[in-house]
Amino acid sequence: MSAKECTADPLFFKLVEALHKAEPSAKSAYYLGILAMKDKQRSKALEYFNQSAELETKASDKAKVYFKIGEVLKKQGSYGKARSYYKKALQQKPSLGTSYLRIASMIASSANNCGTDVFSKRAVYWLAANYANRAAKVDPSLKSVAAKTAANYRAKAPSKTDVFNNPGISSVKIDVG
Repeated sequence: MSAKECTADPLFFKLVEALHKAEPSAKSAYYLGILAMKDKQRSKALEYFNQSAELETKASDKAKVYFKIGEVLKKQGSYGKARSYYKKALQQKPSLGTSYLRIASMIASSANNCGTDVFSKRAVYWLAANYANRAAKVDPSLKSVAAKTAANYRAKAPSKTDVFNNPGISSVKIDVG
């Protein structure tokens, strides 16, 4: 059915699922996760992706699966869970700089939910910039994008003047880059 491009047929999904039950593998579980995502069945897809990660023995492939789970969770708005999967991906493949960029993005997008005043809300961008910088360090192919992203976040963070004019942080050492 795959060769005849009948992958959209519900029967195809059932056949692949039956094959997976008979001979479960990381690859078949991942493929079922992809098919479930196409059908907008995110919880089912997450089950298959998690099963794929459990069955996977190759670190780089396991990182790919963890990253995929992070992507699904990020789209759902589950940033804390997504971050944990991006970090799991980094444990398996430390050079996966895209994970650092995704974490930076989630941190930056939640800046208004952090802190009680404008200064503390904007200070979150320092953390986002640090994650973007890590992406450049571990993956040279992302150096340009990561540098631009980090610079963007630093521009949104409090300035040195803001730091010195904020009485609440007089005893805290902050690296403002």
